[in-house]
Amino acid sequence: MFVTTKKTIFLFFFLFLNLLVHSQDTANKWVVGIGVNAVDYYPTDEDGMGGFFNEISNSQDHWNIYGPKLNVSRFLTNKLNADVSFSLNKITKLGDITNVDLMYYALDANLHYNFLGNENRFVPFLVIGAGYNWVEGFNSAGTINAGFGANYWLSEKIAINMEVAYKYNSPDYKLMSHFQYGLSVLFKLNSSNRSGWNGNGIKCYK
Repeated sequence: MFVTTKKTIFLFFFLFLNLLVHSQDTANKWVVGIGVNAVDYYPTDEDGMGGFFNEISNSQDHWNIYGPKLNVSRFLTNKLNADVSFSLNKITKLGDITNVDLMYYALDANLHYNFLGNENRFVPFLVIGAGYNWVEGFNSAGTINAGFGANYWLSEKIAINMEVAYKYNSPDYKLMSHFQYGLSVLFKLNSSNRSGWNGNGIKCYK
């Protein structure tokens, strides 16, 4: 069953990347991002952890902040983006347990549904997708991802991104579900006008 699940996840990533490469927005543009990520096991209602959303903002006691998050996005439609990301972290806080030191790797493929459309300066979105996690000393396994986030475009080419995702791991693979938070800077490639936005909050086309 474990091998079948891995094959399914890898097939999903292959199909997702194929979609990413062959889709485009009005001007055929890409977005790349670099930032930091935090992993939080506590507010997940898992065994030995806190209740769902309990102390979700307690960064001092529960957040693991160590490595970068790198991502590549592509516009599919005015309100739908595809995103692939890689995250590196080190787990030193497993809920209230602090005597751990485990490397964490995550590869994720998500869809972002934008409420207001890509042409706006402020772009809130919902996140849904799948991923694959590797945690030192444990099995690797796929995740089901769901969350929300927002982009705020400072100019035609640069934006600030914030994102929160709940990543469900099946207990069959002895990996715990967790939250992952991200803060990144986005850079638009080959930008002329970002999906019809001229940088002053004025749409260039309808």
